[in-house]
Amino acid sequence: MFRTMKTEPTSLGSVNDLSKLTRISKLSMLTSMLISVMALVTVTSIAAHASTPTLAKRSTVIQSADRAAAPGEFRVRAVAATKNETKRLTKINRVAKKKAKVRTVRNKIVKVARNQIGDPYRAGRSGPDAFDCSGLVRFVYKQVTGKTLPHFSKAQYRHVTKVKKAQAQPGDLVFFFERGAHHVGIYIGKGKMIDAPNAGAKVRVSPISGSWWGRSYTGMGRLLSA
Repeated sequence: MFRTMKTEPTSLGSVNDLSKLTRISKLSMLTSMLISVMALVTVTSIAAHASTPTLAKRSTVIQSADRAAAPGEFRVRAVAATKNETKRLTKINRVAKKKAKVRTVRNKIVKVARNQIGDPYRAGRSGPDAFDCSGLVRFVYKQVTGKTLPHFSKAQYRHVTKVKKAQAQPGDLVFFFERGAHHVGIYIGKGKMIDAPNAGAKVRVSPISGSWWGRSYTGMGRLLSA
């Protein structure tokens, strides 16, 4: 009586519907992955941007340092410094050796002069056993340095470099002049000298101040280096 209708049972969907769902699911996954990648790129970009000033600063410092010390410059500077130091030390050693040599000569002058103590005064004599004042100086300097000085105190005074009493060193000469009188002695330090004073006296150690010496003192003379 009734027409039988041919119908299909209810289903979750057709094949087309499933295909659409699958595409949507894949698209969602791709979208999620794309978002994740974009987020990662954004975070990395922000981090890189945030660190840029520090890197730039470091770069500036490094470049500045490179300009201050080009490749090999440190070595050049080190070599130059070594050469300068070597020159400085060489100069110091040379000066020290020279001073030591002069000091040795000065000590020998004083020693030779002391060896003449007790020898008699003789006018016009310059040793080896009798002396006048300039003859004693002439003899001692000849024995120690090989230099031949004139045999007259005023002539010797013209040969020396004048120095202050406070700067005098053993081996320097000390001069006295007063109204034509003249005298010279070999300074030995501490305000004393070795001299041949006058007729009837002997070579001795004398002060360079007091009495006639003080009144007639003229100055110190130097024949050796300081």
